[in-house]
Amino acid sequence: MNMKQFRGLGVAIVTPFKADGSIDYHSWEKMLKTVNDVADYVVLFGTTGESPVIALDEKKDSINFFRENLTGKTKLVVGIGGNDTKKLIKEIEQIDFAGISGVLSVCPYYNKPSQEGIFQHYKAIAEASPAPIIVYNVPGRTVINIEAHTTLRIANELKNVVALKEATNNLDQLMDILDECPDDFTVLSGDDALALSFISMGADGVISVIANAFPRAFAKMTSFALQGNIEEARKYHYALLPLMHALLKMGNPAGIKAVLTIMGRINEYFRLPLVPISSDNYKILEKEVENTIKKLSKIDSDLF
Repeated sequence: MNMKQFRGLGVAIVTPFKADGSIDYHSWEKMLKTVNDVADYVVLFGTTGESPVIALDEKKDSINFFRENLTGKTKLVVGIGGNDTKKLIKEIEQIDFAGISGVLSVCPYYNKPSQEGIFQHYKAIAEASPAPIIVYNVPGRTVINIEAHTTLRIANELKNVVALKEATNNLDQLMDILDECPDDFTVLSGDDALALSFISMGADGVISVIANAFPRAFAKMTSFALQGNIEEARKYHYALLPLMHALLKMGNPAGIKAVLTIMGRINEYFRLPLVPISSDNYKILEKEVENTIKKLSKIDSDLF
């Protein structure tokens, strides 16, 4: 396997819907015009893609769409995660992995497994998956934290697990992982606002939400940071930071879907239990989007 195969920018792409609740492929086409050959890969059906409400047949159809419509350097990663290991393996067996570069798989939620249970879960799906696995640690959603010693055990013992998306603000945990993980194990930020900090400490990139709306700007920030040009990376980071903070307060993917609606790329539809943000919050985001575009245009006129 290639070293650091998920290094750089991944976009955790939203799933746009029509008013009748069906997937809006036309909106995806519009979004991919801004993402293709800018992002290193797209993550389809992660948390941002409302994965819990996507049926398996829809997932298969969507994978086919992305196979046909991703271009340039941009590869496809598919979210396949859950808290029933046996059911998850069955899903993996039913998917055609042609053109899929990797699988993002979230830590089992709600069941509250032990650290040993987490390891055995990833061991089982790593053995079942034809594509390499990215572990997704997001204790804010799953309640359970994948501790550093478990991540390191996974990285060292499970050869088909090649990367970690770490969506915590526990920098001590991050540094323990970065200090001891194998050279070919990729560590990614799962928090846009912390991506620059993570990369400066040795992480390899980010799986981003805000890059749905501003892929070129966030790709430049990520690239400069990975090159060690922190001063240049900071310009993009701070231009985007107020919007990143606003999105965090409004929840994901409700906030980013509102931003994409403001920018004319999708329509703001959800599947329950998610609903649109309030009209007051929508007005706040309209202003933040306007300010962000102004700031980024001063830094780089070629972004839009």
